[in-house]
Amino acid sequence: MGRLRKLIANLKFSDPARSDVAILHADDYWIRKLVLKEMPATTLGLYPQDYTIYVTAGLIARTLARLRFVDWVGLVKGSAAKGLFRQLYEQYILACLDRMGAKVVLTFIDNSSFFQRLSRQDRQRTYFAIQNGARTLACVRDSLPAPPHPAAVISMTNFFCFGERDIALFGRHGHRIDNCHPVGSLVGGYYKSMVSTGAEKHEFDLCLVSQWHEHFFEENRGDGFPQQAARRTRAGMEGLNAFLRRLLDETSLTLLICPRKDDAAEHRYYEAIFGGGAAFVRPDRRDFSTYRAIERCRLTIALNSTTLSEVFAWGRKVLWCNVPDDEHFEMPEAGISYFHGGDYQAFRQRVLELLEMPQERYQELSAKSARHINRFDPLNPPHEIIRSTIIGALPTSD
Repeated sequence: MGRLRKLIANLKFSDPARSDVAILHADDYWIRKLVLKEMPATTLGLYPQDYTIYVTAGLIARTLARLRFVDWVGLVKGSAAKGLFRQLYEQYILACLDRMGAKVVLTFIDNSSFFQRLSRQDRQRTYFAIQNGARTLACVRDSLPAPPHPAAVISMTNFFCFGERDIALFGRHGHRIDNCHPVGSLVGGYYKSMVSTGAEKHEFDLCLVSQWHEHFFEENRGDGFPQQAARRTRAGMEGLNAFLRRLLDETSLTLLICPRKDDAAEHRYYEAIFGGGAAFVRPDRRDFSTYRAIERCRLTIALNSTTLSEVFAWGRKVLWCNVPDDEHFEMPEAGISYFHGGDYQAFRQRVLELLEMPQERYQELSAKSARHINRFDPLNPPHEIIRSTIIGALPTSD
């Protein structure tokens, strides 16, 4: 009954607003603020998250006309009812795009299999996915269904990715992307090129970017992907935190923690480990709180946070810390900024080495690695490249 009530509450007896640009998924803040700015766009939230069901006679007729594209033969041969709903919903969304008159479709949820499938089915529009986070084995292998399931292969038309590392990662695992545009991180690139003043005052030695989530510390029974991923991440966090706690005890180094969420439970978790030996930043992503905090610190450390990939490209000193030596947290492409293994003394030596290294020497050693991971160019930042590409894909007015 709860789902039915929500469905009824989300009904809207009109067509989606007409627009040349459509955004799929309700997570549209950064696309609108950083890329489109004054350009009009219509967002289609997707089921089962934040969505609206539009109902008009014209939209119903258009959806019915598109039912010829459903794979009825495959369904008769034994596909599950869920597969039928997925196909019907895809044709409904495509009918919405038809009624909108959309020419370009964007998403900031680049790992959306729904968006990826539409980009292949729809020959009337140009689709662009914008990478929103660092991609790992979990993204290109473990979280995907096994072949011959159609979603076993990531397949889409246009992808604004961080760098050549992502292109190589997707390629090694047999995924198919027609056009990769390595431009760097949209949000990180915008902050560095448009917000950061460049003035730095190092108030702390170390910055820890938290990857805490409450479900990592719940009872994770079972051997499915979510359970395995939670156990792995917890082990990685606990190993890194133990090393940091010991390092702080043995030295006079200072630590600033950037929590993942404004959550009392997360705060208590770190207080139990570091006590009064660490300071905290109040998280506010829309105010770039983590980036601002990093600019107050000499070295940024995390397990495999996306933030490392972003600020590494700025020339910041960073360290990926794969203490469990788990293949899911590997980042050998980072060179001197990648540490793996359970040897505390080696960890301590690497941290002190990076802290003591002159900034010019660090950038000399890491510049090639940083560009491979994140091709950020301050003179041609990601938001400008993405915007100009979108404008170029729109029809010109006479």
